[in-house]
Order: sequence, then structure tokens, then C-alpha cells
Amino acid sequence: MEILVLGCGVSGLTTALTLLDAGHNPRIWARDLPPDTTSNVAAAVWYPYRAYPEKKVTAWGAAAYERFVELAKTPETGVVIREAFDLRGEDAPDPWWIAAVPTVRRASLDEVPTGYGDALVLNAPVIDISIYLNYLLAQFRTRGGQIEQRAVASLDEALASCPVVVNCTGLGAREVAGDTDIHASRGQVIRIKANGFDRALLDNYGPNHVAYIVPRVSDIVLGGTDVEGDERLAVDESLNPGILTRCATMVEHYDSAFAASLRALLGEPSDGVAPAEIASVACGLRPVRSTVRLEREEMGPGRVVIHNYGHGGAGVTLSWGCAAEVATLLT
Repeated sequence: MEILVLGCGVSGLTTALTLLDAGHNPRIWARDLPPDTTSNVAAAVWYPYRAYPEKKVTAWGAAAYERFVELAKTPETGVVIREAFDLRGEDAPDPWWIAAVPTVRRASLDEVPTGYGDALVLNAPVIDISIYLNYLLAQFRTRGGQIEQRAVASLDEALASCPVVVNCTGLGAREVAGDTDIHASRGQVIRIKANGFDRALLDNYGPNHVAYIVPRVSDIVLGGTDVEGDERLAVDESLNPGILTRCATMVEHYDSAFAASLRALLGEPSDGVAPAEIASVACGLRPVRSTVRLEREEMGPGRVVIHNYGHGGAGVTLSWGCAAEVATLLT
């Protein structure tokens, strides 16, 4: 089939490549291209964050996990596997997505920082997103895929060009599809130069939430924030001290020198440790929805739209699983 994919973030690109694999002829329209997409701001560690419904997200996440493990065998993808600690409170139940991961263990007591009661340890794919999106772009173009940078006002506009459309517009679905369920949650991150630390630390529900340290190929991402309804895209420097403080507290147990280098950025005593070197600060808007919208919509005789958006903070985590379901829905 001739198919028009709307959106060139991780969902749009992954879907387009999956459709190529299925023998279709997709092309992409997108208002923004990498490196200017929402996906480019993601820390991009495999973790089903703020995405529902649970059963479907677990299945999509499992499929994507398996694909990322394969991609990690190819260095130019920017995908690596890191030991990740999901830090948790006392007697916290197992996360609902645990079945998506082949191997998970409980941390030993000496692996759990002060203030936390428990931690789960998994091998998590970590995606250096700028490298990865460039890889996907190159794969799509090398195989003959066409990309046009243009804004789309409505699904009718897209359907006038192609009777089969896949809607991967994220927050843009508010205008393109008239979806009032989707809204933004603002996330800000600090990227520092790599320092040899190679564990991912995640606190989404514990005493330092929201906090995460994600060591990628070329940098380490420190996060973050999760502010409902805030759609500012400009960096808010006033948020950086809080991010640095939470990350320093979280990493102290594992690497005191790393923690000291973050505190040095705050002007605190660092025992002679040099301050961490900030490479950049960025913010992006998570496309949060009550449930991921992944469904087929008949738009009249011979016209169909497959919606694939509203992945919250898990767009990368679910990308390959959702793309595979798009291909299934088209058949």
C-alpha cells in the first residue's frame, strides 16, 4: 500500500520502517524533523512511564525490548544495555510491567541507597537518542523512503494526498485529530559529559522523584521534571538546582565522587572534586493521554487512519511494539 505517515519522531520513523519491512510504500510528512522533535529530548531508557493501558503497554514494551537488545549489537545505532536500578520505597509492589523484561532481580541490601526500601535491577536498553534517530532516518532514506517537512492542519488534508494515513503526531493530534484527551507534561533535563559512571538510576515514586541518571554513549542525562499542563519550551534555569540536588542524593551511594561533582555545580563543598561539565540543558513536552491511542479509524469509502500517539513518557520504550501493531491493523 501507499501510506502517508504523519510525524518524524521516534514513533513516526519506527512505524515507517516497520511498514517498509511489511512490503508497503510509506512516506513521511512532519512539521519537525530530527534534531528538533520531542523525541530528541528524551533520556530514552527503556521504562514504561506514564503510558496505559497496562496490559497492552506491557506487550508493546516487551516487543520493543527484544528489538532494542538486537539493535544494541550494532554500535552505530547508539543503543547500549545498562544495568538499571529502579529505586523504590518500603514494601513496594512489583511494577505492573515486570513481565515485559526477561530477567529482573531484587537489589541486595547493600545496593539500596539510604532513604529507599527496595530496588529492582534489570538490564535496560539505553538509547542515545540523537544517534539513534539519525540511524533511523538513514535507514528509511537508504531504502527509498521520502520525507517532506510540512505542517498538516487536519486528517482530511492528509487523506486528500493519500487514502491510508498513520497518525503519529503526538501532541499535534489535538489539532490534527481534534483529540481533547491528550495534554502536555513538561520535562527538563541536564546533559553532562560522560564520566565513566555506567549504571542507570531511576526514581519515579521514591523520596527524590522525579529523578533519573541515564548514562548514554556520549553523555549522561540527569533528570528531571514532570509538570502537567506546562507547555513552555524554553529552558527554566531555576529548575536546574533541584535536578542536580536530587541526582546527587540518589547517586551518592554508588559513586560519591560523582555526587560531589554535581554538588560542586551548586557551589557546595566537593572535597577537591571538579564540577561536572554540563554539555546542554533541554526541555520537551511528553504527550500524555489517558490511554495510548493505537486504533484503526474508517474515514469513509477507501479511506482509513491508524492512530499511534499518546505514549506519555514511553514513546521510545513502546516504539517497535506499537509499530508492529500498526502494520497488523493495516492488514
